[in-house]
Amino acid sequence: MELSPSAWLTIGIILMAVEILLPGFIIFWFGIGALITAVLVYSGLLESYTWQWFCFFISSGAFLGLWFGYLKDKVKVKTADDSRDVTLTGIKGTCTQDIIPPQIGEVELYEPFHGVKIWKAQSNEKIVKGEQIVIAGADGIKLIVKKNE
Repeated sequence: MELSPSAWLTIGIILMAVEILLPGFIIFWFGIGALITAVLVYSGLLESYTWQWFCFFISSGAFLGLWFGYLKDKVKVKTADDSRDVTLTGIKGTCTQDIIPPQIGEVELYEPFHGVKIWKAQSNEKIVKGEQIVIAGADGIKLIVKKNE
């Protein structure tokens, strides 16, 4: 028993819609495989049940392989640098351990950030203990600071 083109179209749309609920961009490609199968069944190229399912799995697997093997890296979404937390930029504090580039020192913030007041920090300039600092950014869990002038 073959499936009709409208049945394959429905399967494809449902599979692509399920991707919204289960992210990972895997099920979507099975939806595309079902749409391709629908077009081939509609055009009369696939009449047997076996060939319809064969086409569905081969086309789905091919698109899945193409996505993970090649396209995923080419279609990267441009996002802000995740290591830069703009919510902490501008917070002020005091240097508690000398920061002599490229060495890492330590700073104490006037107000805690994420419940923490004392942070490892680095800078492009020499900052000695007791000097006032301001956060310019972050590199992982280290703060990037500069002198507060």
